[in-house]
Amino acid sequence: MPAHTPEARPPSADFLLVNGRITTGVPGQPAQQATAVRSGRVLGVGSLAQLQPLVGEATAVVDLDGRRVVPGLIDSHIHFVRAGRSWTDEVRWDDADTLAGALALVTRAARSRAPGAWIVVIGGWHAGQFEEGRAPTRAELDEAAPDNPVYVQESYTRAFLNSRAMAACGVTGTGAAPAGGVYEVDAAGEPTGVVTGVPAFNHCLSRALDLDVERATASTRVLVDELAAYGLTGVVDMGGRSRMSVDAYRPLYQLHRRGELNLRVRLFMHVFGGPEDEEREFEDYLTHVRPGFGDDLLRVVGIGEIASAKWYDADGLEQVVLTPQERARFATMTERAVERGWALNIHGVGDPTVSQLLEVWEGLDPALRARARLAISHADFARPETLRRMKALGVGVTVQHWMTVGAGDLARVIGEEAVRQAPPLRTMLDLGLTVGAGTDAMVAASANPWYALHWLVTGINRGRGPSRDKAHLLTREEALRAYTAGSAWFGGDERACGTLEPGKLADLAVLDADFFEVSDDQIPHIRSELTLVGGKPSHIGPAFAGLMLPDPS
Repeated sequence: MPAHTPEARPPSADFLLVNGRITTGVPGQPAQQATAVRSGRVLGVGSLAQLQPLVGEATAVVDLDGRRVVPGLIDSHIHFVRAGRSWTDEVRWDDADTLAGALALVTRAARSRAPGAWIVVIGGWHAGQFEEGRAPTRAELDEAAPDNPVYVQESYTRAFLNSRAMAACGVTGTGAAPAGGVYEVDAAGEPTGVVTGVPAFNHCLSRALDLDVERATASTRVLVDELAAYGLTGVVDMGGRSRMSVDAYRPLYQLHRRGELNLRVRLFMHVFGGPEDEEREFEDYLTHVRPGFGDDLLRVVGIGEIASAKWYDADGLEQVVLTPQERARFATMTERAVERGWALNIHGVGDPTVSQLLEVWEGLDPALRARARLAISHADFARPETLRRMKALGVGVTVQHWMTVGAGDLARVIGEEAVRQAPPLRTMLDLGLTVGAGTDAMVAASANPWYALHWLVTGINRGRGPSRDKAHLLTREEALRAYTAGSAWFGGDERACGTLEPGKLADLAVLDADFFEVSDDQIPHIRSELTLVGGKPSHIGPAFAGLMLPDPS
């Protein structure tokens, strides 16, 4: 008789998370009770009884005590690399509700720093969020930190300097602003301490920031930890129009080489120089950088959000009209990039800019276009017919809550109704566009993903501007999907991340409050009690203090 062959036993899990409400992110699938993880990947999801065969002698079991679990959040459009270099030197006003409270943060920083040390606030706030409804005066900044130069930048609109900062930056009666920047003056022709324009911002920040590589590496590590505490497991970095260069990436790569990067970072390469340098920079990328270079944690994936300054329409108010020669040049750039496997994600806020981008992409060879991964960042004012063209081309769109701090300013220029319809989220989803959610942090908005999720579902703009029309509000399920599975597509990770399914990477967050049950006004305050990246803790909160999980490596 043939020998009896026992049934093969399924592999044992390294650990199980049990007694939770696990949102897998798979459409139509109800919350699950448990999930099993092995070698950094999801081994199974279901009830404890269903996963019991995966429990071995060495399997650790973690009781979630009924907490909500969601796939790890992924910010599909963030300026993480730039912010990381100076993160620990910055004072953040993102959460301040009053100007008095914001100034108190400056005073607290001054007390902890030596006289003469810079204090900088670089975006993420708007005067409209304060009860006082205004920005600080130079006298108030002087009083808050009399012995320190202070630089406070409101998004990309303007920056405020105290007297010591003005002297250090040469913002004086005889000082000339750099080309493209402006030093505001009073009726007597004396500088007020208010400066505008990216060149003026960069001029001041070049004096204020210490970007030593070791210091910037340690600072980036702190930012990684803070993002993990929000439940973020991945970011798609979109370069930066200011304070960026090839050297800006050194701290990130150093952190990765040291094995201290526990966040998935996907890089889009941005042109840094002026118009005369763009073609050379682009060719350098094609020659020296291979798309897909890297590993599961750090990878180069595309070119954007600015491949040419000619296409940049800022907040959508700048009209971009391209010559046939400029369109032909961009078409050639796109073709060369796609042939070499690069994704493209291009900034376009206003409908005219987005429409012109699509005209170029519609003219591509169909076979080449079928291979392309093309995306628009923002598309806040895209018309329905433009969105339909995007759908026909398979172009994705990333949406961010940058407007939550700038809606009031925009409304004064283009009218409240136009702002209420922006971005047209419901139209995007109803058309079946791939939508990824994010923040556009750290200058244009806060990096807190729960602010963005709150904005997606409520439409409320913190900067005292008109809120988004109810027709374009998302359900909480839709918003979370945009921040997980939707965002994964833009980093090329849709097969590995974004949902909690067997075989996918175990990237998840155990929340301290249930996103699906808390009131709207509590959403911005949600944090993660336990964040896992590939099954390894990137953040452990008080509820899981002392937790030890098997190392998946």
